[in-house]
Amino acid sequence: MKPVVITFALVAGMIVFLFQAALMIGGFAAAVNPTPQRAVAERPAASSTRVEPTTTAAPTTTLAPTTTTVVPAPPAPSVQPVPQVPLVPQLPKTTTRAPAPPPPAPAPSCDPNYSGCVPIASDVDCAGGSGNGPAYVRGPIRVIGTDIYGLDRDGDGTACE
Repeated sequence: MKPVVITFALVAGMIVFLFQAALMIGGFAAAVNPTPQRAVAERPAASSTRVEPTTTAAPTTTLAPTTTTVVPAPPAPSVQPVPQVPLVPQLPKTTTRAPAPPPPAPAPSCDPNYSGCVPIASDVDCAGGSGNGPAYVRGPIRVIGTDIYGLDRDGDGTACE
């Protein structure tokens, strides 16, 4: 009978060892794969008491909620047009007027009684003669109207001959 007791003790020790090893492996598996596993208790064969199945969940770790703050990107800098700068400096525009034409020489007012131009004055004399002016004329001059200055002394129609 001794060999049977020893054999039974060895078999029982091995069963306890395997059970503990299974628990350790099961705990290790629960840590690696945290999905809960249902363990169903077996009914004892000789018992008339009914045992309801129980669920054993693997230990879980609850993490604190995390808050993610998104910082908006700074606005893009606005692009402003660059003023166009001429490569060659520009001089201020000046307006140049053409010089005014010189005033026309005063046309002597010519007496219509003579051909050519005999000025209209208080007295006209022949240049180089004995008269005292103030105006003088070089001849010959034709008298075509009235000889108001007395330039045609001989009355032949030609003055200052």
